[in-house]
Amino acid sequence: MIEESKSIKEKFGVLDSVPVGACLLQDDFVVLFWNTCLEEWTKIPRSQILGTKITTHFPHLSQLKYATRFKQIFAGGPPTIFSSQIHKHLIPATWQDGQQRIQQTTVTAVPAQEAGIEEQEIRDWVLRTLELESDGTVGVGSPRSAFLSRESAPSASSSIWPGVNSPSFYALLVIQDVTDLTHRIQAYRTMRDQALEEVQVRQRVEEELRSSQHFIQQIADAAPYLLYIYDLTEQRNVYVNGQASKLLGYTPQEILQMQTALYSSLVYPEDLPRLKAHQQKFPSTQDGHILELEYRLKHRSGEWRWFRCRDQVFARTADGCPKQIFGTAQDITEYKRAEEALRQQNERELLMATITQHIRQSLDLGEVLSTTVTEVRHFLQADRVMIVRFNPCTASLCAGPATGAVTVESVAPNCPPMLGETLENFCFDQFYIEAYQHRAIRPIADVLAADMPQYQIDLLAQFAVRAYLVVPLVQGDELWGLLMAHQCSPRQWMQLEVELLSSLATQLAIAIKQAELYQQLQAANLKLERLATLDELTQLANRRRFDQYLEMEWRRQAREQTPLSLILCDIDSFKSYNDTYGHPGGDECLRQVAAAIGNAVGRPADLVARYGGEEFAVILPNTAIQGAVMVAEHIQLKIAALQLPHAGSQVSPYVTMSLGVASIVPASESGAEILIAAADQALYQAKRLGRDRIQLYQPDPAGKANGTGTSILPVDFSISNTNLPSPTSA
Repeated sequence: MIEESKSIKEKFGVLDSVPVGACLLQDDFVVLFWNTCLEEWTKIPRSQILGTKITTHFPHLSQLKYATRFKQIFAGGPPTIFSSQIHKHLIPATWQDGQQRIQQTTVTAVPAQEAGIEEQEIRDWVLRTLELESDGTVGVGSPRSAFLSRESAPSASSSIWPGVNSPSFYALLVIQDVTDLTHRIQAYRTMRDQALEEVQVRQRVEEELRSSQHFIQQIADAAPYLLYIYDLTEQRNVYVNGQASKLLGYTPQEILQMQTALYSSLVYPEDLPRLKAHQQKFPSTQDGHILELEYRLKHRSGEWRWFRCRDQVFARTADGCPKQIFGTAQDITEYKRAEEALRQQNERELLMATITQHIRQSLDLGEVLSTTVTEVRHFLQADRVMIVRFNPCTASLCAGPATGAVTVESVAPNCPPMLGETLENFCFDQFYIEAYQHRAIRPIADVLAADMPQYQIDLLAQFAVRAYLVVPLVQGDELWGLLMAHQCSPRQWMQLEVELLSSLATQLAIAIKQAELYQQLQAANLKLERLATLDELTQLANRRRFDQYLEMEWRRQAREQTPLSLILCDIDSFKSYNDTYGHPGGDECLRQVAAAIGNAVGRPADLVARYGGEEFAVILPNTAIQGAVMVAEHIQLKIAALQLPHAGSQVSPYVTMSLGVASIVPASESGAEILIAAADQALYQAKRLGRDRIQLYQPDPAGKANGTGTSILPVDFSISNTNLPSPTSA
């Protein structure tokens, strides 16, 4: 078997050099030879397929229609051809762009190797096979058949043709790739059919045209566009079809009579330079080449209509220069209008997207409304755009008359403003309110021609309004307000404007809702912040707020190198006050004292806080020691004016207060605790020296400057005169 395989490879190896596929099969479909061409086509190497059944790689060959014909070959039957028209892919192989190669395959019985076959016999046999494939039979008169009849043809004893007494036969498959040829034949047939059809059509048309010149004119007049012949030398039309009457309102005779005045009479002045440049191209234009141009022509009615012309050289002079041009002109006015409408729609949609983006970018309600009226007036080119906000209960149709106020407006300089105007019963009756709640839009082209109550016409006349467009602003089921556009002259509102404004109203209603929710959130946050920094009993700033504010002011005054003062206040003998009047009485005392201290401090930057228990603190930014003392004196006067009885006090029959005052210019390398410690020590001195007094502490000159010194000198400012001047007046 090995010797046989080697012999087959040696004998049939000559088929590796032929540009066709060659495969040798044993009667059990085992592959004995697989040439290089098949390797390249199928991407199956010879080493992989030899010795295996071909049906393993190509299962379709085991079908009955193939097996029967191969059985005849293995029995020594005549050659069989698998036509490319029926069996396109006997051995499937990929061609260009993933397509399958179209194959013409001939299968021939070959005597087994025992009979002996020479290489030249195999070569000649392949040539016979190719001749058989191309003609369907063995050629007789062709050069190839002459070659096959040479003396080197196989002998009878080793002939590869059937009928030789041989123990068995192989099947030799010779496969030609006819893909490109098939495609070319198909293309040729298509071109031939088209050419025949065109020739037939042309012959039929020419015959019909020859039959009647009148019929030619009828066809020209029936064409839905202008047909004309223009003489470049004479600069006039020498022919125009009957469509001139329909498209331009002039008879063909009238067009021809215009002579050289044609262009100046009919062509739009701005299009004349382009038309002249168009005609200057013809000297360099080849026959059959078409030049296109769009321009406007004047209808007899005075309307300018757009035409698209397609011109080509119709006749030339003896020296080859263009003399006449033949052209067609199609009326594209409606197309131009649609194109312009589409352009305007795209611009409007782009502008609407920009407006919507501007509206949605802000959470401030005033800014949202102001941006809306400004952008919409610019978009509509209107004289006034305003937003009317309904007063509460309008949306629910309350018993009283419906009213609305002009919240914001954008108005042209020549129109009277309406900002702040309250509109009563102006399209606000129950009928309109219900319609607006269902998002009904009301465009009025002319107030004087509309069916409106006289009082509404009179109201609009006050503000020079002749046309208006009303778009409701609805949030859920609630009618929030109206978006109104005014024109001081009659105006027909376009449906596109109404639709886009309706879309904008939906976006605006969302933006308004978001802005209102944001306002509510801000208010809630302020309330929470206030609650977090407010003392519940006295309604003054609490200790947390005191610490924050003192730290902030310490840093600011350190940057600016300005003084910062602090007053610590303590109600004298407050424990005995609680023991005498009870805790409810003590709470009331704290509230009144807190109010008095707050009234004594007048600047917005000053902060009064409950420091703890019966202690209070006053932060005085940008205040020197003299100003702080004046504030402390004013606090004492306010407390004395309360005349709150204090039976348990050891210093006065009324509630009194001790105050410690400290002032310092902060330094960035130190902290605010220095100021607190100074004021606290001053308060301690006031208590120790008998209460009901003001005690001032200043840095010791021997200590460090800018708040870093620790030595404090006490200064007593006890009240000796109840008629001290007010710090604010000082």
